[in-house]
Parts: sequence; C-alpha cells; structure tokens
Amino acid sequence: MKKILVSLFFISVYYAKGQAWYIPLPSCSGMPTNCTIVAVNNGDWDAPSTWSPSRIPGNLDKVCIPEGKTVTVKNTQYTKIVSCPTSIINPNIAIFVCGTLNFDPSGTLYLGFNSLLQVLDPTGPANGIIKASNGNSDLIKFGCVLKWNGTYDINGPYYIGPVGEGPGVLPVAFDYFKAEQKSPYSINLIWGTLQEVNNTNFIIERSTDQKEFSAIGSVKSAGTSYVRNAYTFIDKNPIAGNNYYRLRQVDENGSITYSETVRVVNQVRKNFSLFPNPVTASAQLYSKTNFEKGQSIEIIDSKGIRIKSIVTNGSNAMQIDMSSLLPGLYLLRVTDKGNVVENISFIKQ
Repeated sequence: MKKILVSLFFISVYYAKGQAWYIPLPSCSGMPTNCTIVAVNNGDWDAPSTWSPSRIPGNLDKVCIPEGKTVTVKNTQYTKIVSCPTSIINPNIAIFVCGTLNFDPSGTLYLGFNSLLQVLDPTGPANGIIKASNGNSDLIKFGCVLKWNGTYDINGPYYIGPVGEGPGVLPVAFDYFKAEQKSPYSINLIWGTLQEVNNTNFIIERSTDQKEFSAIGSVKSAGTSYVRNAYTFIDKNPIAGNNYYRLRQVDENGSITYSETVRVVNQVRKNFSLFPNPVTASAQLYSKTNFEKGQSIEIIDSKGIRIKSIVTNGSNAMQIDMSSLLPGLYLLRVTDKGNVVENISFIKQ
C-alpha cells in the first residue's frame, strides 16, 4: 500500500508551541494536511500575498506548495552563513513541494540546521519539482552546510534533510529529540512527532563513540497519527562519560530510518553522588543501592570542622538542606559504622 504521508523534520531543542493554522490542501501524495503556511498564489517567496496566512515563512513553519502553484526565490532569503561555528540562527523550516519551487539567478535559500525539504509525488504531469536557472552556487543551505547548488533540477519524490538526502520519502516527522540528566544514575530521553504513518515502534540505541550503537529499549508508537505525540524513555544504567543516543524508527513494511544523535556526559562514577553540584539551597544525595542501617552523612567545611551530621534513611536518595551553609568548598562524607566509605567534594554557591 502506498504511503499517504511521509516526512522528517528534526529539531534538537525543545520549543513551546503556539496556536497552529490548519489549512486544507488539494490532493497530492505525501502533502501534509496540517501545514502552518500554504502557497495560495503564484508568486515570490518573500511576498506575503503568495501565502496563507499572509506572511513570509518563519521558524518552525510547515510550508506547503500545492500542486499547480509556483513559488519563486528571487533574492537572498534569511541570513547567509559562510562557515561554522556561527552565532547566526536561521529559521528551521519544513518545506513540502507538490508544485514548483523555482530559483531565479539571484535566488538563495538559507535555512536552519534542522530544516527539511521534501519534493513529493504529484498527480499532475509537470509539478513536484525544484528548478534552478543559475547553477554552481549555494542555492540551498542548512546552516553552513551546502545542500543543493542548482546544477540539476530535483524531481519528486526526493528529500533533503539535516542528516541525509536522496530519492524517496521518510516515514516519520520528528518534532524534537532531547536527552537530559536530572539525577546521577539515569538519563531521560524525550521526543515528539508531528505525524506518523505506518510506524510500529521506536528503538532506543546508545553508543559511547557514535560508531557502534546498541539497542537499550523500545517504545511503541502511535502507528498512524496526524497530531503531535510525545514519548519518553529512561536509561537507568547510563555509561560513565559520553552517552550518545539515537532513535531507530521501524515501519510496518520493515524499512528503517534514524533520528539525529544527541549526547549527555555522565560524570557519575561513584557509589554515592551529590546532585546538583555546585549546590544552591539543597541537593540530593543518591546511592546506587539503598542506604543501610548504621550509615550517616557528615558535612565538613574547608577547615576540617564537622558542621552537620545526618542519619540516613532506607531509600536510595536523600534531600539535604544546604541553605544555612556559607558559600565555599565543602566535603560530604558517607560513613558506615564509623568507617569512611565515600568522600564527595562540593561547592556551595
């Protein structure tokens, strides 16, 4: 069965979403139904009258050029990035073309690093194409990366994404993918999708070197969905040092695509860990196992004076009030029946 909608739009940082426009479109194999801005007239990219709503496409837009419409890029759109690293932030835009995206000799399109351009398979005979008239130039860039220099026309189906390009389409539209460490012994992975088609599940893969990845778990997907979906997964056994994560998306027909890769540096190597460090008002002391009877916690200042002593509980985490401590360097000592089992230096801000 031919897929009705397949796309990929990566955004590595989480954004709050506002009210979206939902504009019905003429039929076209793969054209989204929840575009935020649509070409309703033949015209220039930078002309508000070309689009509905009447404005120029901006950050996080899902831009759709329906069959029978031609949008022309005549001038430099957004900011040219010559090299990386850079402080310039261009809009991340997902563009879906069932009609024609035409470049005049002076036209260039400079988008954000995490943009997507998908040329789709139209029903008409002469659409679904990106056309260039000058060639050998940086007509389309994602950030500082050249994606197309205009030496050839692009006919659908064809995609240009942040992590690859080629003929065909991709089966899931990612909204964001993020990894964060909120406690020493686990890493939270969160991601969202704008839409999914015939998606079975997400397999979470981890690596220490970005070369060899292994599966550490899976999350069932929504299957086929045209609304936003959010997913979470907790890695309860992160590796000390670099943890690289990616999502392997599996389609019902067995095809596989990958997300971008995100990294978390896990600095926890001990049996006990204080988090966060430096400390402001309070901190959590974590143990890889439950605290045992007879264990206690001492806080010692830079002069070696014990200023606080706490009896442990039976859980694996304890909240410690640090609000009375003056700013400076301290030592947290865990003892077991009088024997020192762990010393943790920390800074009170």
